[in-house]
Amino acid sequence: MVEIKNLSLSYEKDEEILNNISLNIQQGECVLFTGKSGSGKSSIINSINGLSTRYDDAMADGEVKIADKDIKELELYEISLMVSSVFQNPKTHFFNINTTLELLFYLENIGLSREEMDKRLEDMLKVFPIKHLLNRDIFKLSGGEKQILCIASSYISGTNMIVLDEPSSNLDDDNIRIVSDMLAKLKSKGITLIVSEHRIFYLMDIVDRVFLIQDGKIKKEYEKDEFLKTDQKALNDLGLRDKFKTQLKVPGISEEGNLEVKSIEFKFGSTNNKLRIKDLAFRSGKTYGIIGANGLGKSTFIRCLIGVEGKAKDEIYLDGKKLSKKDRLRMSSLVMQDVNHQLFTDSVTNEVCLGIKNIEEGKEKAVLENLDLHVFKDRHPMSLSGGQKQRVAIASVICKDSRFMFFDEPTSGMDYANMMRISKLIKDCKGNDKTIFIASHDVEFLNATADHIVDLKEFQ
Repeated sequence: MVEIKNLSLSYEKDEEILNNISLNIQQGECVLFTGKSGSGKSSIINSINGLSTRYDDAMADGEVKIADKDIKELELYEISLMVSSVFQNPKTHFFNINTTLELLFYLENIGLSREEMDKRLEDMLKVFPIKHLLNRDIFKLSGGEKQILCIASSYISGTNMIVLDEPSSNLDDDNIRIVSDMLAKLKSKGITLIVSEHRIFYLMDIVDRVFLIQDGKIKKEYEKDEFLKTDQKALNDLGLRDKFKTQLKVPGISEEGNLEVKSIEFKFGSTNNKLRIKDLAFRSGKTYGIIGANGLGKSTFIRCLIGVEGKAKDEIYLDGKKLSKKDRLRMSSLVMQDVNHQLFTDSVTNEVCLGIKNIEEGKEKAVLENLDLHVFKDRHPMSLSGGQKQRVAIASVICKDSRFMFFDEPTSGMDYANMMRISKLIKDCKGNDKTIFIASHDVEFLNATADHIVDLKEFQ
């Protein structure tokens, strides 16, 4: 089905991302590419769907063939007739506001009749029972619902191959289970699945082969049984996440603290849904994990605490003194869930130091080295991989050294080694005068980093 021979890829003249990659993927296989952030996993995915050279302006040597057709000789639309793509950020997938129109968008573009489109939609609903997602406003879907819609769109397109780039990165446990079930159904229909992923536990029942990618090369190829038998510590040492689901071990929040949330109330848009938080206390010197299902309000809770939600009604005290929104904003720093919204400068060094007066000498260099970013100090942040961008945003917050530090899904698309680097840096900077908040679905990271957990489900 897919034949890659001696593929090398570079995005800049002197920077090789892939180095002499060769592999074959058979029809109906589920293949996993994993490895450290920036190792080249996504570049392999984007070489198969044609985006690396046609959209990202990469330079490629070697061959990529799909069904014996060299993709160099195909137009991008011809590749799309054979390969569908699911991206890490589902928002980059959409062209419509209405969910049903989004599902049918590709079919309209290839000229199918209304009768054939209705037939494919009916078939899709038999495979994936997602009728509740039809005729909805895409912008009002949760992150998990958006990703489910992307996978359903890929199936309804009728291609025999789907490539997926970090499809679980921002999903909660329930939605990861749904995605896993969807992929299993796709595989049972003989569809080839090619996945680039750090969070790998949900794929272990359906994967056939695992490729460890390191520095743009295939470091090792595992058959499924061999991979499952490999010692977990050995995999962690290679930068890989746990291959089985991790259980949360962090205790719940205590009742005492000097940062007191008497009340927070925030209404979500035109709906009747509200975020209501009462009588919570956080203690300086502690790190708190904020958990809850997609769409429950974790990011909103963080924004309310920071003070950027102007319509929120809140009553929050620090050491007995009431804090205004302006007070909290001045004392806070944030890593957003989508870091593309907070990268502004033309180099990693400038980004990390942006807005910081009199930064401690050597601190910026030390933080970048600890996050394995110093080699990229002169690179434009937007030229980095998703995981590297995330680490740049984290580095800027750590260098800012605010009283309240907020992280919204900071390990999205992050390998094990960098996850542990971030965990250590956060723990190192949580001095007695700081309070740290982490909204996350990443149980491995929370177990390693948080002192207490706040489950928003308890405030519904």
